[in-house]
Amino acid sequence: MPENEFLIDLKIPPADPSAIGHNHFPNGEVSSDVRPVTPAEGPHGLYWCLDTLMHKNPAEMDASKTCGSHFHWRGYETFFVDSGSLWLFINGQKVFCKKGDIVHFQPGQSQGFFFLEDVKWRGTYHDFEVYPEYKDVMKLKKLMPELADDPAIPRLAPRGMMDSNPMEPFLTEEVPVEQCTAVKNLARPHAKYEFPGCTMNIMIERWENGGTKELECAVLEPGFTAEWTRFPEIKELFYVRSGKVKFKIYDKEFIADGECVVIAPKFAPRSIEALERTELYELGGQSYWSLFLQNYASIKKYDPARLTPETLAALKKRFCVQIDKIGMK
Repeated sequence: MPENEFLIDLKIPPADPSAIGHNHFPNGEVSSDVRPVTPAEGPHGLYWCLDTLMHKNPAEMDASKTCGSHFHWRGYETFFVDSGSLWLFINGQKVFCKKGDIVHFQPGQSQGFFFLEDVKWRGTYHDFEVYPEYKDVMKLKKLMPELADDPAIPRLAPRGMMDSNPMEPFLTEEVPVEQCTAVKNLARPHAKYEFPGCTMNIMIERWENGGTKELECAVLEPGFTAEWTRFPEIKELFYVRSGKVKFKIYDKEFIADGECVVIAPKFAPRSIEALERTELYELGGQSYWSLFLQNYASIKKYDPARLTPETLAALKKRFCVQIDKIGMK
């Protein structure tokens, strides 16, 4: 089957096993397997996505206190909990997270984890300070494995891959997940807007991301279709968390199901058709969907006569919304 440059199926291991990096617990066991999905782009490092499998913490580790406690001076992280469960320790709270949750970190938030079982931990990042010497050290260890235990090696890249600063284990109080603002869930969106065959859920606002991006989840019903403007000016990175969608990018049609990432390049004509009930996220977050939907809903309620095609077109242009038309097949 010819390679599809627009589709990355996270259920399929990468062709090159060496593309997966590994971290370790203090006892030497592997703590995580990290697979690059898409690289960072531009001054904010947008579109950076990693697929990580976090391994269950060893039995001798203490689940009552934080593990891997750290914070970031800069940078934002969003993680999809796509299997398993964990304890999240953040800013004095201890919270139980499970499959379906989304965890969002901002700069300066103290964070730590205890993984109760293996967890698929898909992450997107932006505005991090990344240190290129880390990759050079990883290459050195890969090509000369006999040097892996050389005590000089850690000093070559003391800051790791990106800004991450250790903390002492910190005191926490267990609270219900609903009380932790860092944990998002489709059952608790900031807002939601209903359309025939589609519900738009606002999950992470721009003010939670330093103004750089936002995150929505479009819940699509079978038969829902959407067509973009002729030459979309924003690159998009879709994550099909569950369900099945038929994409058309340029003139190539293909199906993406659960745990697939789809890359839609800038200016590439595109459309979708939901084949099953689907949760579809756009990880690039450059369209101002939240503001667009607030304005659209307000006009529809308070001044419906003004909701003409011209008004709708002006709103889309103002808020960089690239969808041309939607409907049910």
